[in-house]
Amino acid sequence: MIRSNRSSIAAFAFAATLSARAQASGNIDAASFAWSENGGWINFAPNAGPGVTVGDGGLTGYAWTENFGWISLAPLAGGVSNQFGKLSGYAWGENAGWINFAPVPGGVFIDTDGEFSGWAWGENIGWINFHTQRAVVTTWSGSDRIFADGFERL
Repeated sequence: MIRSNRSSIAAFAFAATLSARAQASGNIDAASFAWSENGGWINFAPNAGPGVTVGDGGLTGYAWTENFGWISLAPLAGGVSNQFGKLSGYAWGENAGWINFAPVPGGVFIDTDGEFSGWAWGENIGWINFHTQRAVVTTWSGSDRIFADGFERL
């Protein structure tokens, strides 16, 4: 009886670990910003408000820019998707309008160290550069993902 309880506890702990790792998420470093010629510095980890969280499936939360206000990374009619560090989809700001995270040419990417690079585009805010001297950095890493076959890719 004791042995089966230990087996059940071990199986539960293993499943919980896989579930937690499969749903990996990370926060944005507070000392990192994107830059837009029209919008100025865009803070993905503002002191006030929810900030941005990066997950395996996409980005959630809000970024802040002095010139355009709050930008939602997961608006109802859009959202920024994350496919192994390649971002796509649209963010929305009341003053910034729609922001495309995969414009042609351009696109925003997260490397295995959590550093953003590339460019997003919005009709009102213009080009947004994610790889500045204070690049946007997250604790999320694509290498945290456990794939459907159960093996982790590094």
